[in-house]
Amino acid sequence: MKNLGESLALLATASILCLVPAAQASAQQTGSYSGRTADGNPISFDVASDAQGQMVLTHVAIQFTAACAQSGTSVTQSWQFFFSSGLPIVHGHVKHVENNPQLYLLNGITFHGAHATGTTEARLPILILGKPPAAVQLCASAKQAFEAGFQTADSGHLFDHPGNARLKAPERTAILEWSSQGVTHQELWKQ
Repeated sequence: MKNLGESLALLATASILCLVPAAQASAQQTGSYSGRTADGNPISFDVASDAQGQMVLTHVAIQFTAACAQSGTSVTQSWQFFFSSGLPIVHGHVKHVENNPQLYLLNGITFHGAHATGTTEARLPILILGKPPAAVQLCASAKQAFEAGFQTADSGHLFDHPGNARLKAPERTAILEWSSQGVTHQELWKQ
């Protein structure tokens, strides 16, 4: 009976030790991640440690193409979001939601060590060309998967374009970027 008790204790200890590397492997790393959505658009995000040592999402950059059923066209937009206090990453998962009159965007990210997976979806109102200003249609980028890999622990260069600046405050900052007739436009929002 003593041998059975010792065997069970040894088995329990071995089981716990086997779980420790798996738990460590699922933790996200601080730094930059980048990848592509299922339709080939780029996505990137940054993870940092907040003042309490908790992992947080500090930046998301995503491009999506939304189909506009009413006009039969599509629109491609790039957005960047900055969170000065960070969005908390809980059990390796974080959810980012933008819900305002210009954009509904939902990103769900799950971390697997140096790899992240998730889904993204977006809806936005777009004016219909050639119609009165009140003619608006809803364009949508359907829910789709993405994968991203860890790139670097140095997340000091968050922008693809020279001349952009990182703002430490306010609490949330968003940059919309779009192109029209070969000209790139940017719009800055602060909350």
